[in-house]
Amino acid sequence: MMRREFGNDNKGLPVLGLGCSKIGSLGNKVPMREIRALLERSLDLGVNLFDTADIYGQGDSEREIGRLLKGRRASAFVVTKAGKKFSRKMQLMRPLKPILKPLLAKAKAAKGAVVGQRDGNLGTDFSPAHITQAAEASLRRLGFDHLDALLLHSPPASAIRPEVGEALAALKKAGKVRHFGISCDDVPALEAALAIPGAELLELPLDVIDAAMESGLSETIGKRRIGVLAREVMRLQPGVPPARALRQAADRACVTSVVLGTSSVRHLEDAVAALAARPAVAA
Repeated sequence: MMRREFGNDNKGLPVLGLGCSKIGSLGNKVPMREIRALLERSLDLGVNLFDTADIYGQGDSEREIGRLLKGRRASAFVVTKAGKKFSRKMQLMRPLKPILKPLLAKAKAAKGAVVGQRDGNLGTDFSPAHITQAAEASLRRLGFDHLDALLLHSPPASAIRPEVGEALAALKKAGKVRHFGISCDDVPALEAALAIPGAELLELPLDVIDAAMESGLSETIGKRRIGVLAREVMRLQPGVPPARALRQAADRACVTSVVLGTSSVRHLEDAVAALAARPAVAA
């Protein structure tokens, strides 16, 4: 798998990363044994960039990645995110997952009623105190002594304040985070993210990447050697065959890695083959 460098330590990341948002999710009907096989196959293929967050699967995404990497921590680069919070009600549902998932698989109406509540039960907290606490909690769930990368999870531009950047920098100074940055949903958030000293990694939807290239923000990203994880590359290229969509996203000059969200080994293998068939242009 082709790798691209970013940051001041010339860290190399594979051009393809695995999105892990559905791991442990009540809405994911794929059995956990198949998810674990997917994670193992991902490592075999050199797709050792895992993109997760503290809220994914109510923390179970991080737990599964931690189980996978126990005893082989250095074999993967794990990006996690912080700043979103489940309500107390949703937190209490986690122990009931083994009971709820089989029931939801048989009752689509009930599934929609429960899973559809997630976004409505998410709050946000981008305060320095919460980000610090969230990083510590992610370390415990993963079983790591440091996070490869910690991103703010889709904050509005107004939440990307200097004191939050200082909290992220303090985590890095303490050795708990190797790289930090922001997952941005729009251009104002990207502009605010670029004002944070020391930010080395961004996660951006494809339309924001294109807007950055048109406005010249991508030049700032390149000069600062900031890594860019491209997401939503299929959804934002409607009608484009998956293989071509992946290649076109990877060909953006400022893109370091393309994040593929899938629970299917076959889809992952197809993606690897698509990128190998026509290597993306190096950043």
